[in-house]
Amino acid sequence: MEHMGSAFIALAVVLVVAIAAFSFEPTNPLDPWLRLVQSYATPRQPSQVSFTDQEVQFGGKRGGLKNLAIAARFDATVDDFGFWLTYKGPLPEDCPDTIKIPGTHIRYVTRVGRQQVFELFASPPVTVGLSGELSDVLMKRCQPSVS
Repeated sequence: MEHMGSAFIALAVVLVVAIAAFSFEPTNPLDPWLRLVQSYATPRQPSQVSFTDQEVQFGGKRGGLKNLAIAARFDATVDDFGFWLTYKGPLPEDCPDTIKIPGTHIRYVTRVGRQQVFELFASPPVTVGLSGELSDVLMKRCQPSVS
C-alpha cells in the first residue's frame, strides 16, 4: 500500500510536467520589435544615418537583454526629433523595418557592463541595451538640460 502512494505521487508529477511541456509556447524573439512598431513605425528613413551596423539588445521589465536574432544589426540616428532605428535583418513581410521614437519617449535607466540601458515607451515598455558612441549620444539627449 505504501508503494501505491509513492507511485501515485510520481505519476502526478510526470503528468504535471507533461502538461506543462505541451502547453508551453516559446515567446516570439521579435516581440520587442513588434511592440515598438505598433507605436513608432514609419515608412520614412532618416536623412542621414549616423551609426551603421549597431548591435542592439532588447528586453522587457523582467527579462534580460538579448539580440532579436543571431546576426541582427541596426542602423541608428539620433537627431532633433529623437531616435531612428532601422532593423537590417529578416522580418515578416508586413512588418516595417524603421521606427522613429520621440526623445520624450526614451529614458536612460542604467549601465550594465559596457552597455547603457534605455527604456522605450511602449505597452509594456521595452528596454534596449546600446554600447559605444551611439549609447553616449543617446544618453546626452536623454539628460535634462541645465539652464
